[in-house]
Amino acid sequence: MNKKVLKMKLLSFGEKVQCIFRDCLGFIITLFLLNFTTMAWSLINEDKIDLLFCYGFSLFFAVFIVAGMIKLLCKKTWLKETVKGLVLFISSIIFGVEFFTMYNYQSLIGTGIINSLFETNFREALEFLDMYVGVKEVAYVVLSLIFFYFVRKRRLIDGVRSQPHFNKFAVGVFVIGLFYMVRMFYCYGEFFIDHQFIPFQRAYASAKVALKNIEAYDDLSGKLNANIELRENKSKVKNVVLILGESTNRNHMGVYGYYLPNTPNFQRMRDNQELQVFTDVISPHSTTIAVLSKLFTFCNYESDKEWYKYNNLIDIANAAGYKTFWLSNQESSGIWGNVAQIFAQHSTKHEFTRIRESREDYGIVDGELFPLIDRALLEPGEKNFFVIHLMGAHGLYYNRFPYAFSKFSKDDIHLDVNDEKKTIIAQYDNAVYYNDFVVNEIINKFRDRETVVLYVSDHGEAVYDEQNFTGHIEENPNRHMIEIPMMIWGSEEFKKNYPEKMQHIMNSTDNPYMTDDMIHTFLDLMDIKTPDYNSGRSIINENFDITRKRIFNERDYDKEIKNGAAKESDVIQNRG
Repeated sequence: MNKKVLKMKLLSFGEKVQCIFRDCLGFIITLFLLNFTTMAWSLINEDKIDLLFCYGFSLFFAVFIVAGMIKLLCKKTWLKETVKGLVLFISSIIFGVEFFTMYNYQSLIGTGIINSLFETNFREALEFLDMYVGVKEVAYVVLSLIFFYFVRKRRLIDGVRSQPHFNKFAVGVFVIGLFYMVRMFYCYGEFFIDHQFIPFQRAYASAKVALKNIEAYDDLSGKLNANIELRENKSKVKNVVLILGESTNRNHMGVYGYYLPNTPNFQRMRDNQELQVFTDVISPHSTTIAVLSKLFTFCNYESDKEWYKYNNLIDIANAAGYKTFWLSNQESSGIWGNVAQIFAQHSTKHEFTRIRESREDYGIVDGELFPLIDRALLEPGEKNFFVIHLMGAHGLYYNRFPYAFSKFSKDDIHLDVNDEKKTIIAQYDNAVYYNDFVVNEIINKFRDRETVVLYVSDHGEAVYDEQNFTGHIEENPNRHMIEIPMMIWGSEEFKKNYPEKMQHIMNSTDNPYMTDDMIHTFLDLMDIKTPDYNSGRSIINENFDITRKRIFNERDYDKEIKNGAAKESDVIQNRG
């Protein structure tokens, strides 16, 4: 091929590049921004500026290729515009979700977020929007719409296309994009392996995992009492109670040193040596479903099998002769196969404060569980295992306590935030105050019976503690989302009949613990052994392994997260 022919081909190719840019400039810019903005935000937060430029130019080149393929393959104008409209519509929806997660959580779309979308019902969605969408957020959306309308009305894109140097600019951008695409693969190959390139890929990959989890829930639901082997069953404790809290951050509890006296009952029982308060417990995840899949099974972060392939605590208790009760103030049914529902269905008896599928009754506080507990105590077995599942301090916080428990206001909050956020913090602290009352009342119902009660929250909650954020998220958590309360109470009859067990409990309160090993602790309490039981994983056992690393989200909690050590989790740019 001579130089003249090569030059002609290059000129022809350049004209095609210019033509694509000229005809599809608005589409290219819009699609690029929808796919670039959130990842760029994430890379800026991580201070990866060089990668940001590589990613930006590479993405722009990829968007140009998409536009070129649509122009080449769709010969008819109506088909071309339909395809472009569909691509932009899908990209806009996913961009909206990911922008929301970045704005509130500083996190790109991940499996935890998709799981939350799948498990959220209509009422929870309204509560969620009420919690996170305010006047400022609505104003942002309105201003954005006005901006795009202005761009379209003024035909600003046409103005760019009409510039005399536009053609040279288009070819230059194409060449630079091609260069950076090659450089991206060469210098940042791991980025393509470890990250999905665009929001659609991230949403699709996360949805696949979430749907796999849903299939796993269905699989577990069909395995009632499957393969339960009891190597030893010396269980005699008449009542074993697990009070499972929700979204409770121990750093917001007076009994753990918080400056507001919002846990007077816990404090009193601890001072009277009735209640053993564990000081260093964390959850393995910061979302409910992920926690429950480990808390009730032998699955932990070291496991090499899926959680649903392990035996669970409810089935083991049934096999050991316990009558099992699941009493809940949470969702009673749902199309997404909530893990809690499956464990409830495996119980001898399960009852909920409400029938809830796609809707949730407003303002059903945890005190509504009291009649359910009373009814269960009228029909006990010889041995009983209770799971009492609270709504705890789940957002919206003001829905979690009656008006009579509005003890604290914004004026009681010492944190250096505005009054609106102080009000939210006070509502959370009131929810914790009411939770203290609820747990105390449940304990009182078992005072005259041989009973051991373990109270623990599924995960924690950030409430503007060290950053401009409230809530919990799996993808980019901080320590407040996993540092949880755990307490054990024994009735006088339990202490009398099991003094050695009670002494082990009292000696273990400062042990470092992660609740993915909770099943071992409960088997210890009930004197049950299975092939998977390991005394070194029970916090109340004299053989407990205090050297076990607590790995959360692939990070060592004690070295990287505890005491606010992890910069990327605990320092988030202030949004104003």
